[in-house]
Amino acid sequence: MGQAGNKPLLTMSALWGLVALRRFAAMHPKLEIPQAIDALRRLSADDAHHDYCSAMTLYECVANNSCGNDIVQLFQHTIFKVVERERPWWTRLAPLGRDRLRSALSPNEMQCFEAAGLFVEIPTNDVLAWWDRVAQTARASENDGNLQRGREAEKLSLAVERERLARFGIARDPRWIAIEDNAAGYDIQSFEPGAVEPICKLIEVKSCSGSLIRFFITSNEWETAIASAPHYQFHIWLMPDKKLVELSVSDVAPHIPANQGSGRWQNALVTLR
Repeated sequence: MGQAGNKPLLTMSALWGLVALRRFAAMHPKLEIPQAIDALRRLSADDAHHDYCSAMTLYECVANNSCGNDIVQLFQHTIFKVVERERPWWTRLAPLGRDRLRSALSPNEMQCFEAAGLFVEIPTNDVLAWWDRVAQTARASENDGNLQRGREAEKLSLAVERERLARFGIARDPRWIAIEDNAAGYDIQSFEPGAVEPICKLIEVKSCSGSLIRFFITSNEWETAIASAPHYQFHIWLMPDKKLVELSVSDVAPHIPANQGSGRWQNALVTLR
């Protein structure tokens, strides 16, 4: 949950404090925000007891917003800004639908969502657009996390290959192909001993967490693996323990779907123990 200090941001007290603060600031534009809050606490019985600590944080989040006097629109915009800034854990449920996210909200958060009209039975176009934006934010955040974990795994594989090449006495460095061409069908080009010269070895790097080996493979990666076998290898890093599992093309082959009729697979999920 988004917080200002130790106080949650998404409460009705904070939202109504934001409304009062925006209204007062519009009437007295020369006042600093702390002075406006002090005046509201002293001069307005109706607005004296709002959570202005959190309201001030919300005010900064929506300072450039032009919702005017439309309180529902202001609440929608404010909640989105909190999601965008704080990335509450329940944001990841947004792509799964409103009901899934609703079940994860606290009572205070639920009140804010309802006051913003985000759970109306028949959503307006604006409400639908709001939910789509939150879902996109969640997907972007997940993609960023996956990319970071993938890069970490690739760095681990590069370190393993450098040590292996040194052990074999191969005076070459592995190449980090993924940062140059993400569509090559493999992530790292390394080498292994050959009869005369070192032989090129291609490595596709994956990362996963939990007790199962679980990763996605694209049809492009698999076609490259088949064409390059037996000099193609999968590095599967089990996180966060950084344990490496090395799989050959023949290890993975029994778990790859087949193209049939007019159907062609693009991505496959492989799960192994």
